[in-house]
Amino acid sequence: MNGSQRHDQGASLAWIEYTSPEGRAYYFNRDTRVTTWEKPDELKTPQERDSVWKEYSKDGRAYWYNTKTKQSTWTRPDALKPQPEAADTDQPDEPNGQADVAARQPRVESPRPMPASPARRTSARHPSSESLPAAEQRVGSDNNAVRGSRSRPPVPPSSALDTRPSGRREYRTAEEAEKVFADMLRRHNVGGDWSWEQMLRAVANDPDYRALKTLPERKDAFRRFASAAREVERETRRAEQRKQRDEFFALLDSLPISEYTRFRKVRHLAGDRAEFLAVPSDKERAQLLDAYIDEHVARLGEERRQMRSARMREATEFLGTLPVSASWEDVKVRLVAQFDGQLVPILQREGVPLDSLYFFVRDKDSVSDPESGLSMLDLMEVYERAISDAERREAEQHKQKRELKHRTQRQHRDAFRQLLAEHSAQFTPTTTWTEFYPQIKGDARYLAMLGQPGSSPLDLFWDQIELLSDELYHERKRLESAMREHGFGMQTDTPIDAVRAFASGHCDLPASHLDYIYEQLVIKARRRQDEEDERRQRHRRRQLEDFKYALYKLEPALAPESTWDEERARIGRLPEFKAVGDEAACREVFDLAVERQRERAQQRLRKRRDSEPRKRSRSPVAAAAGTDKRSRRSDDPDDAADSSELEEGEMVG
Repeated sequence: MNGSQRHDQGASLAWIEYTSPEGRAYYFNRDTRVTTWEKPDELKTPQERDSVWKEYSKDGRAYWYNTKTKQSTWTRPDALKPQPEAADTDQPDEPNGQADVAARQPRVESPRPMPASPARRTSARHPSSESLPAAEQRVGSDNNAVRGSRSRPPVPPSSALDTRPSGRREYRTAEEAEKVFADMLRRHNVGGDWSWEQMLRAVANDPDYRALKTLPERKDAFRRFASAAREVERETRRAEQRKQRDEFFALLDSLPISEYTRFRKVRHLAGDRAEFLAVPSDKERAQLLDAYIDEHVARLGEERRQMRSARMREATEFLGTLPVSASWEDVKVRLVAQFDGQLVPILQREGVPLDSLYFFVRDKDSVSDPESGLSMLDLMEVYERAISDAERREAEQHKQKRELKHRTQRQHRDAFRQLLAEHSAQFTPTTTWTEFYPQIKGDARYLAMLGQPGSSPLDLFWDQIELLSDELYHERKRLESAMREHGFGMQTDTPIDAVRAFASGHCDLPASHLDYIYEQLVIKARRRQDEEDERRQRHRRRQLEDFKYALYKLEPALAPESTWDEERARIGRLPEFKAVGDEAACREVFDLAVERQRERAQQRLRKRRDSEPRKRSRSPVAAAAGTDKRSRRSDDPDDAADSSELEEGEMVG
């Protein structure tokens, strides 16, 4: 040990820790006779000296202040928590080091009495500035800055001033000191329900009470010990209750009871048994009985369901592949004869003793349990399942047959389509079934399609022709588009070689389709030419009609004896004559108009001749009557319409 270490050890031995009557720790230096509330650096561990956290106390409760962040907290910071014991393994052979000397420093209690109860704790994790003493609010970086209205620490009694540490045990870590403190509490039989005051009165004179240096550490250790003790007591009680429960359940297993047994019967049967009396009260015994019955009823119910399911599976396997036509009466006789011993007692031929039906059936293979046997409804359910399976098998067979039939029919249709594809080069949109039928009437692919539902050979043939028509239509449209784009005029007399040469240079068309496309183009050109001729003829007729009406409107009008040579000059000035441009046609129209005028003149002459004899033969009165009739007849709208129609017809004709 060098001189510096001996100096530090001597300085640390000069300080002694005391506790004020309020429960607050303070320190006294025997050499300088100085007291201070703050822990001296000589007693601090290296961890405490290097930390920015400073420890203070208020009303007997420790708190910590951070000189760097200016924050305070009631909880010990992680930086000041004791390190594990393994951290001291760096100096295993130096028990008299400075840190050990500081840890072994004695703590002397003041002779003045301790407070009756700890100070009221605040719920805040970090105390506010209002909850701290005024002097402690002004704590700075200086370790001796605690000043103000707060009084100085009390001076220890004179009998303790010359005290030197002698014979006190020191501990390497806080965990070891807390373990000694807890062992001391166990020696004094401190229970989990003890209060701090009770514990203090029992262990205050024990030297191990001071294994922990500060009062907060002792209280924290006591709380942890009390909590652990309470947990141990609870575990002990639970273990005792489990033991009583197991023994009580074992007792109930030996009694002839069922799920309908009441507690008074159990008390009558086992009221003097030790297992029964071990349970403190009848209320707890009744609760255990209910739990026992619930547990065994649930277990028994599951076993019964499993047993019934196994028996129903056995009955289902016995029926096997039941036909769909099997009746319930026949199947019932077979099932009852086969499973007589597994039916419910009321259905069995040999009855089961009734006294065995009211106890727990603890052997799951027993057949005496009335609720594990098969009922008539169970047998009927087995029958229904078997019938359902038979119907499902039959439906599956029918489905397979239908699928096979449909597959065969589809194969026949595909083969016939292949036959049509082989003859597709002969088809045109105008090909008929009558032309194609003689070529395939003996083919097996055609014969396989006969009598088959669905699409017939004729339907497939027309489908092929329709597809071919659509294909040729689109190819013709492409060729016509190319002709319009390159100015190729298609006429009725255009040779096919010219069309073939144009198609080979501007659009790729199959040679087998070009003949049909050429025919369609010729038909379309002829139709277009016919439409143009019809349009010209209509225009010519319209011009001749206009010329005829112009002749009727000439002033003066044409006379019945007019001739073309006489009227040629006047007619030649008419615009309608010039529009026609054909003198021969105009002369024919002129001759018809003159002939019509001549007929009208003759008609008027005949009417006049017929009316004169009638006028001479009549009396004045009759003549007047005839005049009235003629006037009335002329007033008749129907007669007027007839005359107007006649005149109009004469002009048009």
